Amino acid sequence: MELNFKNILTEDKFPHSYDVELKPKEEKLLKIIHDNVLVPFYDDGNELPTELLDLEEFVGLYFEIDTFLKDVMLFNGKISSHLFNLFVLNYNIEGNYKDIENVRVGLTYDEELSMFGERVMLLSQHFKTLPFLIEPLEFSYYGLSTYLIKKTHEYYAIANQKDIDNAVDEYVNQLYGTEEDVFHQYGGQTYISYCSVSDTDKRIISDEESNYYESEMSSEEIIDYLTDDESSKKIVEEYKELEEEWGALPSSKDGSQYELRMEEVVEEGREVVREIVYDDVYDKLENNLSDFLNEYGYIRIDSRGYKNVSQEQFDNLPKWLRFDWESFNDVEIENFELGNLSPYENIDEVYLDNGDIYYMIEIDY
Repeated sequence: MELNFKNILTEDKFPHSYDVELKPKEEKLLKIIHDNVLVPFYDDGNELPTELLDLEEFVGLYFEIDTFLKDVMLFNGKISSHLFNLFVLNYNIEGNYKDIENVRVGLTYDEELSMFGERVMLLSQHFKTLPFLIEPLEFSYYGLSTYLIKKTHEYYAIANQKDIDNAVDEYVNQLYGTEEDVFHQYGGQTYISYCSVSDTDKRIISDEESNYYESEMSSEEIIDYLTDDESSKKIVEEYKELEEEWGALPSSKDGSQYELRMEEVVEEGREVVREIVYDDVYDKLENNLSDFLNEYGYIRIDSRGYKNVSQEQFDNLPKWLRFDWESFNDVEIENFELGNLSPYENIDEVYLDNGDIYYMIEIDY
């Protein structure tokens, strides 16, 4: 069907309805919209709706009406919005727009807020488009509500500060799936800095290392090890005195009592060695983990103090080494660039009168 809008399009100024009655040209245009947009929209046999005030149900129809007014009838934004509101708010199933009583030319702010919600209203104001033309989407973006801006066919998420904080947290937590991802992104220096050992493992490792170290030492090595330990002075002195006295005995004398006591003193010394080594290993595991890993060949620290970790070394790090995801993510969140939330790095900030901030984040669908 070919339409002729010549008379309407040549009007110097289109009349706006602020009275209780529609102007004749408005009545004519509402009828045109009804017959050429709404009726064909339901030409699949569905019954015409009884009203049009439901964003979720009629968002597709809203877009068709807006497109018709702007692209077919070539009205500017102000007139198009006026006619859109007139049609949607005064729609009747019969398509009769003559002599309508109590003409509605728009919704109050409270009505719009009730119908669309605060976020659609903020998007409507920000993008200077009718709230009817903002489609809520079913998918979330890092936990954020998402919308299609029909005017520009762009997709946006909207968030207040609390939402943004949660979104950044979710984004960062999804960014690195494994510890190896962190290792490849930041290298061994950073990876090792977030590693630690649980208290239980520290005790087990310290106990194993101290027992092994002590078991490999001879009696003389035990005494030599304790020579510089002030707390072991009595053990060292007694051992040396016994050794001297035994050595001074004539060959005809029985020195078994000296030998037995020296063995007892060494056993006391072995216990002290185990304690010293245990404390030393535990302290390294707790306070100087990198030094411990370097000492045992798990990593290499160069002359500059830089921690070098090859892929092979990373693959063979001990299972008791624990990566602190919480601390790592906290630092990532603290240093997070908000623009990274948008694949287009396009985020607008909207400041409300009450001081609240809302973020409009352009996204992919």
